[in-house]
Amino acid sequence: MNMERLYELIDAWRDGILTEAAAAELSQLLRDFDEARRIFRAESRMHGLLHRAVMAEAVEEAANRGSWLTHPAASEGVGKSRRPGARITSRKLLLAGTAVLVFSVVAAFVWLYVTPPQPKLPKSFATLTRATDCVWDGPARPQPGDRLAAGGLSLRKGTAEIKLASGVDLLLEAPADMELVDVGNSVLHTGRIVVRVPPTAAGYAVDTPTVKVVDLGTEFGVSVEPDRETVVQVFAGAVVAELKKPDPSGKRSRRLVAGETVRIEASGAVELQRVAFSPERFLRTFSTPSVHEGDELIPFKPSQVSSLDVVAAPGPVTVDGDLSDWNLSCMFEARCAGPFAESYYVHGSMAYDKQYLYVAARVGDPMPMRNAIDPNTDPWSAWMGGSVQLRLSTDRAFGWPVKAMKPSCRQGEASPQDTSGRLVHLTLWYFQLRDEPCLEIRYGMNLDRGVVNPAGWHGVFRKAPDGKGYTVECAIPWTLLGAGSDPPRPGDELGLSWTINWSDASGKRWKGQLVEIKNPPYATRGKELTHMYAETWGRAIYR
Repeated sequence: MNMERLYELIDAWRDGILTEAAAAELSQLLRDFDEARRIFRAESRMHGLLHRAVMAEAVEEAANRGSWLTHPAASEGVGKSRRPGARITSRKLLLAGTAVLVFSVVAAFVWLYVTPPQPKLPKSFATLTRATDCVWDGPARPQPGDRLAAGGLSLRKGTAEIKLASGVDLLLEAPADMELVDVGNSVLHTGRIVVRVPPTAAGYAVDTPTVKVVDLGTEFGVSVEPDRETVVQVFAGAVVAELKKPDPSGKRSRRLVAGETVRIEASGAVELQRVAFSPERFLRTFSTPSVHEGDELIPFKPSQVSSLDVVAAPGPVTVDGDLSDWNLSCMFEARCAGPFAESYYVHGSMAYDKQYLYVAARVGDPMPMRNAIDPNTDPWSAWMGGSVQLRLSTDRAFGWPVKAMKPSCRQGEASPQDTSGRLVHLTLWYFQLRDEPCLEIRYGMNLDRGVVNPAGWHGVFRKAPDGKGYTVECAIPWTLLGAGSDPPRPGDELGLSWTINWSDASGKRWKGQLVEIKNPPYATRGKELTHMYAETWGRAIYR
């Protein structure tokens, strides 16, 4: 199937210029190809009211001009004069009628052969599947498991995951105001939302003040700032961005594919401006695990460790995955709860000297070192394939606890700590397709600056002899951690937190985690997110 030709035919149909021969060609494609039917369903959903809009415009113009259609003398036939405007309106109506006829032929085919029967919708068509640290404003303050009907949602803090009856998943990131309309539509007034749409629900639309984003079976993000600046980013598949007003070239829509990002500025100008794709622009952690062990999921165990002693390295450290040259007297241990304790655990240790921070861990994992997420294409998502993550402060001036948070969570302007390059997020993983140890470093609480596999670091992963875990050891220069000229010294107490992530057998789908070394007031299960609030981090005590 020629996809380019399919889109040409659909565009012609949408613009009302589809010839009889082209209509037959489009009908044949729809009859022969499932993918063609899926794409056409999505497009027809956007333009199903085209014929009504064209007719309404023409009739309104005829009425305003007093055309022969509404003139009492029209019934008198030949010999009666008509004003010039009547001929113009008549021509418009003829074109409109032709467009409607072609539309109707194709639409009838789709109705009979392509469009599946639509079930009667219940009053409630969505479920709040997960609410992490959520604080709601307004009358709607749902809890996980609650059914949701059409209406507004105002999320002041946290992240909320919503599943629609159609299978569409929504991830709403605070602060945000949105409205659920039905299984096929929502409105985002302000905030960020990531939408994941299965092929069966293609055509789902997110409406904003300046643009309507219509899915073609994909995953995409939309953000609307308080000043109405809007960003649309496509992670997979494709979308159509429908502008509320024509851009300077007269176009109202643009098709965007995976890896593309556009912005509509807050000014009066209506124009899609291409900007750089940035994986960290949106939070994409749809956190429903996919792998079960028995009848339960890997649990989120409350933190039981509040601090870790970071010991001075006794001498040169050889990074080889053998921890026999380590002082492990201060190593911490954490295990998942219940029946998972034997299989899912971590023993973690840290050391330092004037040049390097050293990290070592033994991780229990029945499916070790299977991460299949490529550091060259999507390092932001690599944590989901199995990883060790650390978040730490290297600036003693920040003290402990660290009073920093993701800027969008703060009331007012970001603080210097929020964006500091000495607040560091490390993700360590083993990319099994190339047998490659990997490190991603991100800076500040916005996590919007970072490097992947930078020069100067050394890391080794070694699988356990029984195949049920792995050891990771690495050395990271202080220069990469924002502290090259002023590394931590004995007596410093700085912020630190660890997270261990486990994946399924594919090495792509996250299924559980341990979050350890937390500030005790935030150690309770599910209380605050370490990647958003540095105050939740426990203490690293440099000995």
